[in-house]
Amino acid sequence: MVTPADLADLLECEHRSLLHQAWTAGLPGAPRPADPATPGDEPAGDAEATREAIRAGAPVIPGAVLRDGDFSARVDSLVRTADGRYEVHDAQPVRHATPAAVVRLTACADALGDVAGPDVHLGLSDGTTRTLRVDDFRPLVHRLRARLRDRKPRLPVPLWADERPACAGCGFARHCASAREADRDLSLVAGMRGDQRRKLTAAGLGSIDALAAAGPGDRPRDLSVTAFETLRAQAALQVRQDTTGEISYEVVGPDELAALPAPAPGDVFVDLAGDPHALAGEGLEYLFGAVTEDGDRRFTAFWAHSRAQEKRAFEEFVDFAAARVAEHPGSHVYHYAPYEVTAIKRLAAVHGTREETVDHLLRSGAVVDLHAVVRKALRVSQRSYSIRHLEPLYQPGARTKTAVSDVDEYEEYLAFDRSGEPERADEVLRRIAEDTEDDCVSALRLFGFLHRVRADAGIDGPEPAEESAEDALLRAAEEDVAAERRAERAAALAALVEPLLEGLPDDPADFTADDRARALLAASVGYHRRETNPAWWEYFRQLAAPLGDLEVDTACAVPVALEAGEWVPPAGRVRTAKRTLQLACDPDRPHPFAPGDEVRLRYGDTARDGKVVAASAVELTVEESSPPDATTNDRPTAVLPGSPVRPSPKDEAVAELARLTVETLPELPRHPGIDLLRRTPPRLRWGAALPAPGDDLVATVIDAVEEMDGSTLAVQGPPGAGKTYLAGRLIARLVRAGRTVAVTSNSHKAVENVLSAAKKNAPDLPCAKRAKRTPDPAAPWEQPKSNPALVKWREEHDTGHLVGGTAWTFANAAIREEPFDFMIIDEAGQFALADALAVSVCAKNVLLLGDPQQLPQVVQGTHPAGAEASALGHLIGEADIMPPELGYFLDETRRMHPAVCAPVSELSYAGRLHSHPSAAERSIEGVEAGLYLAEADHTGNTTRSVEEAAVVTSIVADLHGRAWTDHGTTRPLTDADIVVVAPYNLQARTVSRALEEAGFPGVRVGTVDRFQGQEAPVVLTTMTSSSAVDLPRGLDFLLSRNRLNVALSRAQALAILVCSPRLVEADIRTVEQMRLVAGMIGLLTAARPWPAG
Repeated sequence: MVTPADLADLLECEHRSLLHQAWTAGLPGAPRPADPATPGDEPAGDAEATREAIRAGAPVIPGAVLRDGDFSARVDSLVRTADGRYEVHDAQPVRHATPAAVVRLTACADALGDVAGPDVHLGLSDGTTRTLRVDDFRPLVHRLRARLRDRKPRLPVPLWADERPACAGCGFARHCASAREADRDLSLVAGMRGDQRRKLTAAGLGSIDALAAAGPGDRPRDLSVTAFETLRAQAALQVRQDTTGEISYEVVGPDELAALPAPAPGDVFVDLAGDPHALAGEGLEYLFGAVTEDGDRRFTAFWAHSRAQEKRAFEEFVDFAAARVAEHPGSHVYHYAPYEVTAIKRLAAVHGTREETVDHLLRSGAVVDLHAVVRKALRVSQRSYSIRHLEPLYQPGARTKTAVSDVDEYEEYLAFDRSGEPERADEVLRRIAEDTEDDCVSALRLFGFLHRVRADAGIDGPEPAEESAEDALLRAAEEDVAAERRAERAAALAALVEPLLEGLPDDPADFTADDRARALLAASVGYHRRETNPAWWEYFRQLAAPLGDLEVDTACAVPVALEAGEWVPPAGRVRTAKRTLQLACDPDRPHPFAPGDEVRLRYGDTARDGKVVAASAVELTVEESSPPDATTNDRPTAVLPGSPVRPSPKDEAVAELARLTVETLPELPRHPGIDLLRRTPPRLRWGAALPAPGDDLVATVIDAVEEMDGSTLAVQGPPGAGKTYLAGRLIARLVRAGRTVAVTSNSHKAVENVLSAAKKNAPDLPCAKRAKRTPDPAAPWEQPKSNPALVKWREEHDTGHLVGGTAWTFANAAIREEPFDFMIIDEAGQFALADALAVSVCAKNVLLLGDPQQLPQVVQGTHPAGAEASALGHLIGEADIMPPELGYFLDETRRMHPAVCAPVSELSYAGRLHSHPSAAERSIEGVEAGLYLAEADHTGNTTRSVEEAAVVTSIVADLHGRAWTDHGTTRPLTDADIVVVAPYNLQARTVSRALEEAGFPGVRVGTVDRFQGQEAPVVLTTMTSSSAVDLPRGLDFLLSRNRLNVALSRAQALAILVCSPRLVEADIRTVEQMRLVAGMIGLLTAARPWPAG
């Protein structure tokens, strides 16, 4: 019999599952687990008793036993729902919902069959309950059961597996660790990535000893010289320690040691402790620890056990550190590893406090990560660069406790606190404080050790800058002015935010609709700064980061080879010298750049400007610029993103809405932006209700919009549902009636698409839009050169007009002076909520058009909960389709054949999207319309698969020239009728090359971002990766339901998934990842096998 524990084993680690099955079957050579207990089958009599209780309609069935074929399980209880079905309730409290717990509950619910309700319920240790939809995870459970059913006992080869999170509670963990050690696997090398390990193993360097003995000629071609030499030297140093038993180090970055700041009286050494499971899984930073040493060593602890306390502790901690840095010039805040900086940036954003102070500390370089210093300055013979592995170098007595145990200890404290045992709870906090103090002291001693290493190596520290008395006064004055400006900005922010937040409950769960709107508006006031700050923080991080970190940074490119041309001196109006760089990149780490992108070229800790002039799959051509007197023959080591776009005046427009709101508190103003925040049903003239969808849904929407009375209405338009057609008809009708209409979106292209639809309906419609750069003589609208010119144009066309522009246009103060009657936000599922608020001050009514189930909004910063949402995503919430009280769902697509629409509808639209009858008239000769699966067997691929490219080419060749019938017209399929969607640019280029060589150069190939809004009779989606493990952009990106929706919904008749049979083999670590994998399995199960027969 299969048990829930067997399913959890297979989900968490197939290797563990195989070993357990082999040991249970008594196979020779099977290792014995540390916990050999095997759960027995549940008694058949108990299962029958459960069935009898269900038939009798018992309201609660405690200790229910379920049997379904080869599956058997006991659950805490079954609870009868109002409609007579039963749902599984697990009352044994756990800290948070884990994939293992969810697969267990889902399997039990699935075993109930037809009497199962839609949900399962998991009790948490904080007294709350997590409710989950069974259908979200059912396909994964079916797959796990099928794999166990068909699998015979065997021993895996090798007999050990790589380390993973599931090892923490695994009875075979010690076996695998000792076997890895015995085999001298490359995973033992500090800093070794999975893709590097694969390349080295393929080159015959499969052990740490082989790598240590390798020479320059052994380097794999697709591994950079820097990476190879770094890993080879690391392996050699570790082998030496394995031989001698002595820890050692080498200085590899003298410049980094030279730049290490001198000790100062105000130095602070910090460590933060957090529990990701606290507060119902939202997480809590419960301790901010700081050690100072000016005279006496002192540990200061800032504790927090609630969200409100977290905010207060964070403020006190930041104020403490900032005051010491300000009081003692030259002082710094030191920490080890990126966690602390990540946490303080997140907390400043989430709580909307101390953002200016944190930004100043980070930009001024006052915060120093000693982990980055060590990685760039030293090579250490340990297998890990965690601070506890370094401690033998500078302090006696190694510590063995891990960071995970800190989380466990805090959970133990929470349990004692809930059970009313204060003394035991206090004892746990005392131990946690001691551990945190030890971490801070360890960082302090490491700092001293690095200075001793610098002195022993004869490396001079930074020369104190010579400064005259006049220069010192000038610098002090500039610093005072900068501090005064920061204080002014903080005060202006507080004047808007504090009144909005005053009097709100500490727990957001207690918010009313008005409370939530006030909190979201307060968060939106700082949204644009928070979106821009990370780009600047990343700028400094990328300049300081080790090259190894940049190799895995998907925003950067580290070349494996580089050729530099000669500098060309400036001439004519050109003020800078220029040269051309040819860069070759790692084919497994595709660069993110495209022709025209502005970039920065890194030289040590400085950078120069550049512009991408050409880009291929693995090559970049960059034009570098430099002042004529600053040119050198050095070669850049990395390509970094260009400078961020400044958000002004969008932030000013949001602040205006906040001021308007503060003036009316405690009441909220009647305003479309506020209605959006409150999720208020659209307000129509005369108090009328929103019309119910009729036979002509487009006409119903137009009628509703015409009756809007200073409010917001939303329309969700899935692919092919006629959203742009609706916009064109609506705008024509409004302008003809003398109304003024604005259209905005995330891109000029999207705006112009709507303007074109409007002009198609009303060619004589007065229309204007400022050009993106230079005016387009073919544009069918007027193109004022400036905002004042646009204002004048509006005055001249005062009997109704249409204006297009981005959020920057409509947030401009001059444009806001005369609000439009209607603001239409297209692609509102990708349009930031804060941007919608910014443009709402320029309108009397707001109409949101879009689909949050397609490509998600791109968010760079960290924001308070809810502020990161798109405008339409905020309204739709957790639902798949628009709530009827807030707007309309266009439920009919004219694009997708019903056989294509059905799986897309189930994936993203709760089964509510259906095809127009005319879509069923489309056909391709010899192939039934629908979703197909074409498998390509491969292993080890991440961002490129020549195997899948070959399958794609074969399918294109098979379909090319077949008769395509669309609404009665028949013709042969051509290149232009086929689209290939890839998740990565590198795969798109690989497929393009294969198709060109096969004679199909006109087939459109690209990522989903390129094809949103497009369609084709045939769409092939190449998933590329061999499995959902070790992915450069993560499982969440590859299996994103939004991205899969966009890819499949381009198809009019045929949607073909091309993938590895092991694609859904994933290292699932979260419930959301489990949901994504289950969704992909559902698609694969629904697909028919290709070739169609």
